[in-house]
Amino acid sequence: MTRTLQEAPAAARRPRIGGWELALGVLLLVQLLVFSLAVPGFFDGVSGLLNVTTNFLPFGLVALGLVPVILTGGIDLSVGAVAGFSAVLMAVLWKHFGLNLGVAVPLALLAGGLLGALNGLLITRTRTEPLIITLATSFVFNSVTTALAGAEPPSGFPDSFNALGTGALGGVPYQLILFAALAIVISLLITRTRFGRSVVMVGYNRDATRYSGINVDRTVLGVYVISGVMAALAGVVLAAYYSAVRSDMGDILLLTALTMVVLGGINIFGGEGSVLGAVLAVLLLGFLRQGLLIAGFSDMVTTMVTGAILLVAITAKNLLSTPGAFTRRMKERFSRPSTAPPEQLTK
Repeated sequence: MTRTLQEAPAAARRPRIGGWELALGVLLLVQLLVFSLAVPGFFDGVSGLLNVTTNFLPFGLVALGLVPVILTGGIDLSVGAVAGFSAVLMAVLWKHFGLNLGVAVPLALLAGGLLGALNGLLITRTRTEPLIITLATSFVFNSVTTALAGAEPPSGFPDSFNALGTGALGGVPYQLILFAALAIVISLLITRTRFGRSVVMVGYNRDATRYSGINVDRTVLGVYVISGVMAALAGVVLAAYYSAVRSDMGDILLLTALTMVVLGGINIFGGEGSVLGAVLAVLLLGFLRQGLLIAGFSDMVTTMVTGAILLVAITAKNLLSTPGAFTRRMKERFSRPSTAPPEQLTK
């Protein structure tokens, strides 16, 4: 069924808790309870549980940046390469050029935004699918990063910088504070600004959006700049977490971050989804990975589980969005009661 342009801004203005977000919240609580009871060492008080988030929130930062991109119906496969390049650039500027990290970090974020802008320009100017463009640029960015890092990438950052990755304020990790603040900012950007409504409208119906007078190319360019900056920030946080950089340090980010976005209910074809769903999916998948690792499973197993969850999430969303008797019964059973006036219900 063709989605109308009028529905898109309305969807962008309704930040509410839907059935998918509620289900994710319940699953998150059940998962935390099961791991706390079944896996020794998983729950070490509230502060310990919060500290566990520092192991996966860089993935969450990338996921937040991917939300606007996927809402437009696009994809960014270069986020890992952008994260690695930005982290290495920051380290090289600090180590070899003597720049203070207070200067090197903003320059790294700027570089991430410029790489995102390059992706956006290539997509809008060549009219090529984002998957192809960002896959190609990821190879280019990775090659440049390897050359920039050299044989011995910089390491041993000062403790004041490392605190961004491992420190806490009042028992709450700086990473978690940063993630929460940015989640609120991006949510408000999507639901409360003209740009955010344009993002959703582009995902709903790109041609109709263009005919309505909205600059689609500018909107697409903007979401890839956001993705680039968020990926760069994730690279900086990883550098602070490990107090070191590597040219391939961003390679682990893409699959998990993409799974978090899709699991959060963001429609891979664009136009539907919420930042809240993505945030819940970040926590759900993040704690799942950490619980499995603490239980003794290898990283290979957690990666396999991540891929399986991505497949299940996409399949479930497609089944629920495809007309059919089963889908109709499920939606009728779990959908909210109609708010129409009684006289309309009796007609």
